[in-house]
Amino acid sequence: MSVTKLKSISVLFVFVCVCVANSTMAVSRINKDKAVEFSLKDQFGTVYDYKFPREKVSILAFGDKDGAEQLESWIKPLVEKYDTTLDIQGIAELSSVPSIARGIVRSMIKKKSKFPVMLDWKGTVSKSYKYEKKKANIILINKDGAIIFKDTGVADNDKLTKLYKEIDKIVSAK
Repeated sequence: MSVTKLKSISVLFVFVCVCVANSTMAVSRINKDKAVEFSLKDQFGTVYDYKFPREKVSILAFGDKDGAEQLESWIKPLVEKYDTTLDIQGIAELSSVPSIARGIVRSMIKKKSKFPVMLDWKGTVSKSYKYEKKKANIILINKDGAIIFKDTGVADNDKLTKLYKEIDKIVSAK
């Protein structure tokens, strides 16, 4: 075999390997759930447009009346460990609140939280993220909108360790 033919075969082999690798990567990206873009108001009346791409890796923290009590077990350690590295957004699932009581509930949330909490009165955003009622729902989303991790309930060391590992992978892959 001539040197030219060997080089051609080598180039073809490398090309095929690159194509196979790229198609495998594309499939893994396609199989990841894509985060839903949305717009909601918080308890102070500020509108939040949640769109991609984003500047930071995001955590969406969903909770209804019962789930909200579990959120601190997630949020406090995340803020302590990652401070400003993450964009942590709280979303209150409020579809069970009658429209006549919304003002009262909004006032209660204002008193309880100085941090913005998006109010999902219809529950449509929560449903689009497959929210599990009566539990904290934590969703990790990369800058491009791929859902990387989801967990529910009260955080424990094992759950937090898994989440930290996923966050560290994304943050270090800049």
